[in-house]
Amino acid sequence: MSIVLLAKDLGLSISTVSRALNGYDDVSAATRERVAARAKAIGYRPNPSARRLGAGKTSAIGVILPAASSTGQAVDSMYSSLLGGVATEIEPAGYHLLASMQTKSDPAREAALYENFIKGSWVDALLIVRTRVHDPRLRLAREAHMPFVTYGRTESTEPYAWVDTDNEKAFYLATTRLLDFGHRRIALINGPEEYYFAQLRQRGYRRAFADRKLKPDPAWILHGDVTEHSGHALCRSLLIRNPSPTAFVCATDTIAFGAIAACRESGLEVGTDVSVIGYGNSSASAFCNPPLTTVEHQVFENGRHVGQALLRLLRGEIKPADVHYLEPVVLVPRKSDGPAPRKK
Repeated sequence: MSIVLLAKDLGLSISTVSRALNGYDDVSAATRERVAARAKAIGYRPNPSARRLGAGKTSAIGVILPAASSTGQAVDSMYSSLLGGVATEIEPAGYHLLASMQTKSDPAREAALYENFIKGSWVDALLIVRTRVHDPRLRLAREAHMPFVTYGRTESTEPYAWVDTDNEKAFYLATTRLLDFGHRRIALINGPEEYYFAQLRQRGYRRAFADRKLKPDPAWILHGDVTEHSGHALCRSLLIRNPSPTAFVCATDTIAFGAIAACRESGLEVGTDVSVIGYGNSSASAFCNPPLTTVEHQVFENGRHVGQALLRLLRGEIKPADVHYLEPVVLVPRKSDGPAPRKK
């Protein structure tokens, strides 16, 4: 039943019924009790979105999804799982996601899109994804007193709410596995340096070498887009060197797919002549040829943690500094890696 019908049933104005249900003192206690009792009797439940709209709220949480490449390639499919997890938590509370997309990698344009969300009063909170080492979006949200949660971290010393995956451990595990197989010429094909996840993944890669008292060749640490095309091009550029790497650890599964194609084009058998490890355990990783060794991270669960944090911030139950959640990772061994070749 709508509030209109409830008001008609009681013989009161809609305004009086609304104020009675919200406990306003300018409605007598007797009327408040009468309205509450009748609402309960007929099973009336207020619409949370309508209540927020009346209070100047939008019931929306804004997010700008980044393009996968500098040329505007489609959004990384990982974000479908992330936003699915967020929606699972916020929708029962009456909130929804308002998402837009970057047509190309452009920090200034991205900040302008977030500013539109804020200045247009389109959203009640923000989800900030693919965080940069120094990310101006955090300052933008703080200055607007807009609640926000980041998926990923930055080097900001100001307190902020974040949910992240243990990127450093992921690449420590992947690189250690290759070192245990006897590889020493291990290349890292990473994402763009400006993103903090890329810094963390490189840190894990370097730490694995340091634990063995070894140093990776700096020339074998390359950065590019998180796409198959980038993985293919960067891997090819390394395979023509002499000596060339015997193993590749890739910042994403999509980069790894491109690297596998480049290795195959060079006449190398992946898993025997050369090893490739990805990251993300994407749906395609188990079905490529050969099946890709990768690192599992629970993106959907991360999304749920993001959604829970956003709701608690919006309700004033916690402070931003209270939200620091680091999702663990698990290495998923398959057929794309193996012992270092004896003669290379």
